[in-house]
Amino acid sequence: MAGRNTDRRSFLKFGAYGAAGVAGASWLASCTPGTPGMPTTTLPAPGTPVDPVFDCGVASGLHTPTAQVLWTRVAPGATSSVPTAWEVATDPGFATVVASGTAAAEPGRDGCVKVLAEGLAPGTTHWYRFTVDGRRSPVGRTRTPAAPGSSPARVRLAIASCQNYPSGWYTAWRDVAALDLDAVVHLGDYIYESGSFVGPFDLRRDGVGPATDLATYRAKYRAYRSDPDLRAAHAAHAFAPVWDDHEFVNDCSRVTILENPQRAADAYRAWFEYQPVWPIDGTRIYRRVRWGNLVDLTLPDARQYRDQQPDGGKGSLTNSLVPPGREIHDVGRTLLGAAQREWYLDGLGAAQQDGVRWKVVGNQEMIAPVRLLDLDEPFLRAANPDIPKHGGIWFNPDAWDGYQWERDLVMSFLHDEGVANTAFVTGDIHSFWQAPLQVDFDDEASPVVAQEFVCGSVTSRAFDLAGYDIGAAVSQAASNLRPGFRYVDLVRHGVGILEATPDALDVQFRLSDIDYPDGLTRVGSEFRWAAGTANDVALTPR
Repeated sequence: MAGRNTDRRSFLKFGAYGAAGVAGASWLASCTPGTPGMPTTTLPAPGTPVDPVFDCGVASGLHTPTAQVLWTRVAPGATSSVPTAWEVATDPGFATVVASGTAAAEPGRDGCVKVLAEGLAPGTTHWYRFTVDGRRSPVGRTRTPAAPGSSPARVRLAIASCQNYPSGWYTAWRDVAALDLDAVVHLGDYIYESGSFVGPFDLRRDGVGPATDLATYRAKYRAYRSDPDLRAAHAAHAFAPVWDDHEFVNDCSRVTILENPQRAADAYRAWFEYQPVWPIDGTRIYRRVRWGNLVDLTLPDARQYRDQQPDGGKGSLTNSLVPPGREIHDVGRTLLGAAQREWYLDGLGAAQQDGVRWKVVGNQEMIAPVRLLDLDEPFLRAANPDIPKHGGIWFNPDAWDGYQWERDLVMSFLHDEGVANTAFVTGDIHSFWQAPLQVDFDDEASPVVAQEFVCGSVTSRAFDLAGYDIGAAVSQAASNLRPGFRYVDLVRHGVGILEATPDALDVQFRLSDIDYPDGLTRVGSEFRWAAGTANDVALTPR
């Protein structure tokens, strides 16, 4: 999502330019430190001032059941090489150190230090820290995934995206830092490459301005990590991040990369420097993490392999009966790219064959259809046999709606291969949605093969800029689109919490007040999906 520039999602962001903010909300306190299973006494509390040596705090990332990625930035390392010691323990007092080593903070990486701590126990909480010249970093906590073949009782993940720094306060991250979680899945738009709009819709300043080269992309990450609540969330939990478009440029595609190779290289280099992920092969980020036989997490890349959006990505509303909008129905048109698509489908099939209960897909763009006008009707087709399948007026061709052939292929694969209990958890559009996914959404009798949960935004605005009443009215209208949504909230912000057990998948939308530095978080709507069913999702609205 763009910072304040008018783009394909301006409909969601600005609405009628009404009063800013959410009116009349009654906010309740979030969970507090001390949640069972989550000792917090050694961790930096939300609001902790910046350490001038470890100015971006510490972070960890999911890797394998026996290895985690550890990260920090040593500020003096941005100008000269600085030896940095690291250690991992099974207790917060570091009485039992199970892995240690040294690395160097180097100017060529902007002082960032990233190590792969190996030989760790699966399914276990570990604590880690860095040391430079006797000065210790904040302590971080990380939990390894469960071992292959094991049967964990539960896996609990936070699902987050879209954290435009000027748009609001990181209330959601303060809340996430205190929760009992196995990991945080970040679905992109971690930074916004655009500059800050100085006006009534910005609550704090992004002093970097537009990011266009390596220095300014790096500066964006430093600016975002200056927030103490984001640093606290990183210190509390391992992250599993992927990028979307704003880590590079709005609505980017493989064509954008070809047209701007140096800017793309700078953007992706900065991302790899600042995110706790271990490189795989060049700029490949798609990967998979499993927690025993309970959860298989697929993390695709929805940007660098995709075909360009119709009309060069400049449009939003798309009439798919005429060029260039008709392109969205082209056979072979891809969001994933051929190689990634094969990996994506093979992995989902393998998870089913291996008996993994829940298949969770970290989905940057909404996969449920948002068609404003259905033109694929029998009486219209009788008059015009050339109408393409799923023809209509489409809201957002940057999402899966712009890649109709490939979406149909994915849904058919889930059905034909019997891949059950598949949940798409989604970011990007600054709002909360929930919908069943059918093999053929134009056929009411078509089977449901998956469920989608769109998990809001940390701060990036939507219809809250137009006021609660307008936002609520548009949310209701959106929920009535065909094939329809169980839930739509275009006003509030926060994250999703996914808890998987052998019996059910529970998803909770947590709602955060982003308009004040001391804003609070409350529990929003909740969903319970019984395992072994395609469409048995119960909604508890709030």
